[in-house]
Amino acid sequence: MAALKKVLISAFLICHIMMMLTAALPDRSAVGDRILQALSPYQVFFGLDQPWSMFAPNPASVNSYLTATITFKDGSTEQWTFPRASQLDSWDRFTAGERYRKYQQDNLLPMEKSELWFDLSRYVAREVAKLEQLGRKREFEQLYFYRHTNVVQPPSQVFIPHGQMSKDYSSESVFHFKPTGGPRYEANNSH
Repeated sequence: MAALKKVLISAFLICHIMMMLTAALPDRSAVGDRILQALSPYQVFFGLDQPWSMFAPNPASVNSYLTATITFKDGSTEQWTFPRASQLDSWDRFTAGERYRKYQQDNLLPMEKSELWFDLSRYVAREVAKLEQLGRKREFEQLYFYRHTNVVQPPSQVFIPHGQMSKDYSSESVFHFKPTGGPRYEANNSH
């Protein structure tokens, strides 16, 4: 049993070291591509993939998150917040936190990739409809997505002590979704 543990631990370490080394090289060989292709499902599942853009001369310097204001046909409204890694419990942060951050910061950009916005809108509408069936039974009318953005200043300009979150966010409306009726959700981006 002890020998099996050593073999498994060694295999785990070897796979991770190979993955880190081959992924870190800017110009991979055919062998490196095959190694990463074989390990890709594992890498993506645990959010261990990292594009070179993180190390570019101008790495991303923006923190952002999404919220939505949902309006019901009776005129009432509710707020919905896209999951944020900083507000998830430890397990969810470990398994999905980085994926949520990458998805909303890198993919859900204003005036881009409308098919992703429509998919997210349909998801939120379905989730709200499920909750409303159990609760107040309000009927979904429309939603507006807002992107809240904070530009990260270099430490030499602004210093925020460790553990203290910045509260300096600008907000903009980035997507409007209104179903056209029927069981299938269609939308018009009219912002």
